[in-house]
Amino acid sequence: MKLAVGDKVKFLNQTGGGVVSKIVSSQIVNVTDETGFDIPTLIKDLVKVEPATGAGKLFEQEINAPVTANSSSSPETAVTDTDIAPLRRVPEQRNIEQGVYLAFVPHQQSWLITGDLDVLLVNRTPHTLLASVFTKHDDSFHFADYEAIDAESRYLVATINRDEIDQWLHGAVQGLFIRNKTRQLLKPLSEEFRIKASKFYKEESYANIACLGQNALLVEIAKLSALPVFAEIAPSATTEPEPEPQPKQQEQKKRTSRFVNPNNILESHMISQGVAEVDLHIEELTDDDSALSDHEKLGLQLSYFQRCVNHAIATLVQKVIFIHGVGQGVLKNEIIKELRQYKGVHFFDAPMAKYGVGATEVYFGNNVEKS
Repeated sequence: MKLAVGDKVKFLNQTGGGVVSKIVSSQIVNVTDETGFDIPTLIKDLVKVEPATGAGKLFEQEINAPVTANSSSSPETAVTDTDIAPLRRVPEQRNIEQGVYLAFVPHQQSWLITGDLDVLLVNRTPHTLLASVFTKHDDSFHFADYEAIDAESRYLVATINRDEIDQWLHGAVQGLFIRNKTRQLLKPLSEEFRIKASKFYKEESYANIACLGQNALLVEIAKLSALPVFAEIAPSATTEPEPEPQPKQQEQKKRTSRFVNPNNILESHMISQGVAEVDLHIEELTDDDSALSDHEKLGLQLSYFQRCVNHAIATLVQKVIFIHGVGQGVLKNEIIKELRQYKGVHFFDAPMAKYGVGATEVYFGNNVEKS
């Protein structure tokens, strides 16, 4: 089905509809509902409202949603995303080791060995990385890009097609590590990388990288633990150094911090202005779930979900992505059952390229009511 800006549409999976206000991509459009709220929606989840004529009239309800002035009808308009983005917060045991990596992320996550790929430079260190990336071909090093990449973030270096893979089989990454306050200065990074071309055409070469939320071919540039130290300041003899927290203690501190402000538990989940990401996996909500029954685990997850929804409504948060996993689908079904009780709340499967099939994206209007 082809849609254009101004087309009236109905949602297939829930009540209501609106007007197409923007063509985001060949698969996604923005739909403006009657309250003026823009909702990104998959085209396959919409049905076009044809002009009403006699017995062929399909819909009685008139939709008068406004169309924004900057709408574009061009299907070529691609989804735009910031080049630098924070890595997803995941339990340490599911994360990649601290260091610097190149990640080749297929656009088609269900068909890993076909289509375009994003080349990401991943900075999984506590330092800002001022990095330059070079590729080597035609007997020369070719400058690709440079950027100051925040700690625990990734940077989109390039988007390439399969014909350009040969240009990325050999290259180098150089960089300086910068931290506002530290007792240890690291030497500049200067590492070459080599990749076998055959890896790009084997599905087993790609793995789900939890902190990226996508399947990717990951290339290690340097581990943080192996980086040489340039200068170091020893702790003062008069003050006893604070012991480094163990991984379990770090995880405990991270989880406990969620409840610092009981009036808004979404504070620690905010990933951008008006947008939060909440991981409902049971290991994210409790340190030890071994004594809990499946019923108790589900109750804990739903309780935390409900508190997040209440705080989102109270603080006018625009969007919350709930990561619930796949499993047997029990948690997802309970979440959807709860969300259907609200007016002014819209929900969809979160983008598969980023979250797989285990997350739900929830949009909150300005006047949310529970029916």
